[in-house]
Amino acid sequence: MLDPGHGGKDPGTRGPTGLTESEINLEVAVAVSQILKQEGFSTFLTRSGDHYISLNERIALGDAANAAAFISIHHNAPKAAASKTPGTEVFAQSGDSESARLAGLLHQEVFDVLKTIDGVQWTSRWDAGALRVVNSEGKDAYSLVRKPETTNALIEIAYLASPSEGTFMAGDEYVPLVASPLAKAIRTFLTTNQDGTPLLERARIHNPSGGRTICPDIALE
Repeated sequence: MLDPGHGGKDPGTRGPTGLTESEINLEVAVAVSQILKQEGFSTFLTRSGDHYISLNERIALGDAANAAAFISIHHNAPKAAASKTPGTEVFAQSGDSESARLAGLLHQEVFDVLKTIDGVQWTSRWDAGALRVVNSEGKDAYSLVRKPETTNALIEIAYLASPSEGTFMAGDEYVPLVASPLAKAIRTFLTTNQDGTPLLERARIHNPSGGRTICPDIALE
Protein backbone atom coordinates (compact mmCIF):
# COMPACT_ATOMS: atom_id res chain seq x y z
CA MET A 1 0.00 0.00 0.00
CA LEU A 2 1.42 3.36 -1.08
CA ASP A 3 0.20 6.44 0.75
CA PRO A 4 0.79 9.78 -1.01
CA GLY A 5 0.79 12.19 1.93
CA HIS A 6 -1.58 15.16 2.15
CA GLY A 7 -4.12 16.09 -0.57
CA GLY A 8 -7.20 18.26 -1.05
CA LYS A 9 -7.57 20.86 1.71
CA ASP A 10 -4.20 19.74 3.11
CA PRO A 11 -1.57 20.57 0.44
CA GLY A 12 1.39 20.07 2.77
CA THR A 13 4.43 22.23 2.22
CA ARG A 14 5.14 24.21 -0.94
CA GLY A 15 8.30 24.51 -3.03
CA PRO A 16 9.87 27.64 -4.54
CA THR A 17 8.18 27.04 -7.91
CA GLY A 18 4.71 26.67 -6.36
CA LEU A 19 4.77 22.86 -6.48
CA THR A 20 2.85 21.49 -3.50
CA GLU A 21 3.84 18.49 -1.45
CA SER A 22 0.51 16.80 -2.11
CA GLU A 23 1.18 16.99 -5.87
CA ILE A 24 4.72 15.62 -5.81
CA ASN A 25 3.84 12.93 -3.26
CA LEU A 26 1.12 11.64 -5.59
CA GLU A 27 3.34 11.77 -8.68
CA VAL A 28 6.04 9.75 -6.95
CA ALA A 29 3.56 7.21 -5.54
CA VAL A 30 1.93 6.66 -8.95
CA ALA A 31 5.33 6.15 -10.58
CA VAL A 32 6.39 3.64 -7.91
CA SER A 33 3.09 1.80 -8.29
CA GLN A 34 3.54 1.54 -12.05
CA ILE A 35 7.03 0.05 -11.67
CA LEU A 36 5.89 -2.52 -9.13
CA LYS A 37 2.83 -3.51 -11.15
CA GLN A 38 5.02 -4.09 -14.20
CA GLU A 39 7.06 -6.46 -12.04
CA GLY A 40 3.96 -8.40 -10.99
CA PHE A 41 3.29 -6.91 -7.55
CA SER A 42 -0.19 -5.88 -6.46
CA THR A 43 -0.18 -2.25 -5.37
CA PHE A 44 -2.82 0.12 -4.07
CA LEU A 45 -2.86 3.87 -3.40
CA THR A 46 -4.67 5.51 -0.50
CA ARG A 47 -5.59 8.31 -2.91
CA SER A 48 -5.38 8.62 -6.69
CA GLY A 49 -6.25 12.31 -7.00
CA ASP A 50 -6.05 15.62 -5.19
CA HIS A 51 -8.52 14.91 -2.43
CA TYR A 52 -8.36 14.86 1.34
CA ILE A 53 -8.20 11.61 3.29
CA SER A 54 -7.85 11.62 7.07
CA LEU A 55 -4.95 9.85 8.72
CA ASN A 56 -7.27 7.28 10.28
CA GLU A 57 -8.82 6.53 6.88
CA ARG A 58 -5.38 5.98 5.38
CA ILE A 59 -4.44 3.61 8.17
CA ALA A 60 -7.73 1.72 7.84
CA LEU A 61 -7.21 1.27 4.10
CA GLY A 62 -3.81 -0.31 4.63
CA ASP A 63 -4.96 -2.61 7.41
CA ALA A 64 -8.17 -3.63 5.59
CA ALA A 65 -6.19 -4.56 2.49
CA ASN A 66 -4.00 -6.86 4.59
CA ALA A 67 -1.07 -5.19 2.87
CA ALA A 68 2.43 -6.62 3.22
CA ALA A 69 3.72 -3.08 3.73
CA PHE A 70 2.37 0.44 4.11
CA ILE A 71 4.69 3.20 2.85
CA SER A 72 3.71 6.83 3.37
CA ILE A 73 5.47 9.17 0.94
CA HIS A 74 6.30 12.75 1.96
CA HIS A 75 8.66 15.66 1.27
CA ASN A 76 10.09 17.74 4.06
CA ALA A 77 9.66 21.36 5.12
CA PRO A 78 11.11 22.19 8.57
CA LYS A 79 14.21 24.33 8.76
CA ALA A 80 17.45 22.37 8.70
CA ALA A 81 21.10 23.08 8.01
CA ALA A 82 22.81 23.07 4.63
CA SER A 83 24.45 19.72 3.97
CA LYS A 84 26.74 18.04 1.46
CA THR A 85 24.42 15.02 1.42
CA PRO A 86 20.62 14.59 1.20
CA GLY A 87 18.57 14.78 4.39
CA THR A 88 16.42 11.76 3.58
CA GLU A 89 14.53 10.56 6.66
CA VAL A 90 12.53 7.36 7.12
CA PHE A 91 10.51 6.78 10.28
CA ALA A 92 9.96 3.27 11.64
CA GLN A 93 7.45 1.92 14.16
CA SER A 94 8.96 1.32 17.59
CA GLY A 95 9.44 -2.31 18.55
CA ASP A 96 8.82 -3.66 15.03
CA SER A 97 11.92 -5.18 13.47
CA GLU A 98 10.28 -5.50 10.05
CA SER A 99 9.31 -1.84 10.10
CA ALA A 100 12.94 -1.02 10.93
CA ARG A 101 14.10 -3.21 8.04
CA LEU A 102 11.66 -1.54 5.63
CA ALA A 103 12.77 1.91 6.78
CA GLY A 104 16.42 0.98 6.38
CA LEU A 105 15.95 -0.30 2.84
CA LEU A 106 13.96 2.76 1.78
CA HIS A 107 16.58 5.09 3.21
CA GLN A 108 19.53 3.24 1.72
CA GLU A 109 18.16 3.07 -1.81
CA VAL A 110 16.84 6.64 -2.00
CA PHE A 111 19.81 8.26 -0.26
CA ASP A 112 22.31 6.40 -2.45
CA VAL A 113 20.63 7.73 -5.60
CA LEU A 114 20.12 11.31 -4.44
CA LYS A 115 23.69 11.72 -3.21
CA THR A 116 24.97 11.19 -6.78
CA ILE A 117 23.14 14.30 -8.04
CA ASP A 118 25.37 17.31 -8.68
CA GLY A 119 24.31 20.93 -8.45
CA VAL A 120 21.80 20.61 -5.61
CA GLN A 121 22.33 22.29 -2.23
CA TRP A 122 21.01 19.67 0.15
CA THR A 123 19.39 20.24 3.52
CA SER A 124 19.62 17.84 6.44
CA ARG A 125 19.13 17.44 10.16
CA TRP A 126 22.06 16.02 12.09
CA ASP A 127 20.14 12.83 12.90
CA ALA A 128 18.71 12.17 9.43
CA GLY A 129 18.53 8.51 8.44
CA ALA A 130 16.33 5.56 9.35
CA LEU A 131 15.03 6.33 12.82
CA ARG A 132 12.24 6.38 15.37
CA VAL A 133 10.46 9.60 16.32
CA VAL A 134 8.83 9.48 19.73
CA ASN A 135 7.04 11.89 22.06
CA SER A 136 8.00 12.62 25.65
CA GLU A 137 6.09 9.50 26.73
CA GLY A 138 8.22 7.31 24.47
CA LYS A 139 5.40 6.55 22.02
CA ASP A 140 5.73 7.00 18.27
CA ALA A 141 4.94 10.66 17.62
CA TYR A 142 3.26 10.18 14.24
CA SER A 143 -0.02 8.32 14.08
CA LEU A 144 0.73 7.05 10.56
CA VAL A 145 3.67 5.20 12.08
CA ARG A 146 2.21 4.28 15.47
CA LYS A 147 -1.32 3.12 14.62
CA PRO A 148 -1.12 0.76 11.63
CA GLU A 149 -1.15 -2.98 12.27
CA THR A 150 0.52 -3.29 8.88
CA THR A 151 4.32 -3.16 8.69
CA ASN A 152 4.95 0.46 7.83
CA ALA A 153 7.43 3.27 7.27
CA LEU A 154 7.08 6.97 6.51
CA ILE A 155 9.66 8.54 4.21
CA GLU A 156 10.55 12.22 3.90
CA ILE A 157 12.47 11.98 0.63
CA ALA A 158 14.08 15.44 0.67
CA TYR A 159 13.27 19.09 1.40
CA LEU A 160 10.70 20.48 -1.03
CA ALA A 161 10.74 23.80 0.85
CA SER A 162 14.47 24.22 0.19
CA PRO A 163 15.02 26.60 -2.76
CA SER A 164 17.61 24.36 -4.43
CA GLU A 165 15.96 21.01 -3.71
CA GLY A 166 12.48 22.30 -4.49
CA THR A 167 13.58 23.61 -7.88
CA PHE A 168 15.20 20.25 -8.64
CA MET A 169 12.00 18.41 -7.66
CA ALA A 170 9.96 20.49 -10.11
CA GLY A 171 12.05 19.19 -13.03
CA ASP A 172 10.96 16.31 -15.24
CA GLU A 173 13.81 14.04 -14.13
CA TYR A 174 12.99 14.00 -10.41
CA VAL A 175 10.00 11.65 -10.21
CA PRO A 176 11.50 8.76 -12.23
CA LEU A 177 14.80 9.30 -10.42
CA VAL A 178 13.33 8.62 -6.97
CA ALA A 179 10.58 6.20 -8.02
CA SER A 180 13.11 3.59 -9.12
CA PRO A 181 14.98 3.25 -5.79
CA LEU A 182 11.72 3.35 -3.86
CA ALA A 183 10.37 0.46 -5.93
CA LYS A 184 13.68 -1.39 -5.54
CA ALA A 185 13.55 -1.03 -1.75
CA ILE A 186 9.99 -2.33 -1.61
CA ARG A 187 10.83 -5.24 -3.91
CA THR A 188 13.84 -6.14 -1.79
CA PHE A 189 11.76 -5.95 1.39
CA LEU A 190 9.06 -8.24 -0.02
CA THR A 191 11.34 -10.84 -1.60
CA THR A 192 14.40 -11.07 0.67
CA ASN A 193 15.51 -10.76 4.28
CA GLN A 194 18.07 -8.13 3.37
CA ASP A 195 18.67 -5.14 5.65
CA GLY A 196 19.40 -1.55 4.65
CA THR A 197 20.60 1.45 6.62
CA PRO A 198 20.77 0.50 10.33
CA LEU A 199 18.13 2.15 12.50
CA LEU A 200 19.62 4.89 14.66
CA GLU A 201 19.82 3.72 18.27
CA ARG A 202 18.70 7.05 19.68
CA ALA A 203 15.16 8.15 18.86
CA ARG A 204 14.32 11.73 17.95
CA ILE A 205 12.03 13.40 20.49
CA HIS A 206 9.11 15.27 18.96
CA ASN A 207 5.98 16.53 20.70
CA PRO A 208 3.41 17.63 18.08
CA SER A 209 2.10 21.10 18.85
CA GLY A 210 -0.48 21.47 16.10
CA GLY A 211 1.87 23.40 13.82
CA ARG A 212 2.75 21.81 10.51
CA THR A 213 0.21 19.12 9.71
CA ILE A 214 2.32 16.18 8.62
CA CYS A 215 1.37 13.12 10.59
CA PRO A 216 0.93 13.88 14.27
CA ASP A 217 -2.45 13.43 15.95
CA ILE A 218 -3.78 16.92 15.35
CA ALA A 219 -7.05 18.74 14.77
CA LEU A 220 -6.80 18.19 11.02
CA GLU A 221 -8.57 14.86 11.42
